[in-house]
Amino acid sequence: MATLFNGQRRLLDAETGEIIDAQVVTKTVGDAGFHKIWLAEILELVDEVGNAKMKILMWLLSKADHQNQVVATWQEIAEATGTSRPTVARLMGALRKAEVISEIRRSHWRLNPNIIFKGDHRQRMNVLVKYRTESAQADMFDLEAKRAAKKDAA
Repeated sequence: MATLFNGQRRLLDAETGEIIDAQVVTKTVGDAGFHKIWLAEILELVDEVGNAKMKILMWLLSKADHQNQVVATWQEIAEATGTSRPTVARLMGALRKAEVISEIRRSHWRLNPNIIFKGDHRQRMNVLVKYRTESAQADMFDLEAKRAAKKDAA
């Protein structure tokens, strides 16, 4: 958000006809400090969002840092939201499958900045690059693991 002093102006009050000397200050409001949530996207991708699962999702949103990361185990999420561990596990699996979140490493999650983000456009673009890089690395790891499993089975 930027605040610019634009100098002084003489303004006419339309109701009274009075001329007023005023200092003009322009404030531009960006998109910093807000959670942007493409809720339609989330609901389309995850059709199993109930009350307990919505509590978990809202908790994840509230705990995401400036890099869109949340560090928590399934048990910690369950305790914090008053839900069961199996409910957390099911939702986290559904969110991962729908690409709403990714697991960077064990108990370390990143919310997909294409769907959920808190911060300005520049920050979102930086996090989006990280998210895409991590997703590509996870895909490569999964592919290698499947190949190794096939080889071991043969």
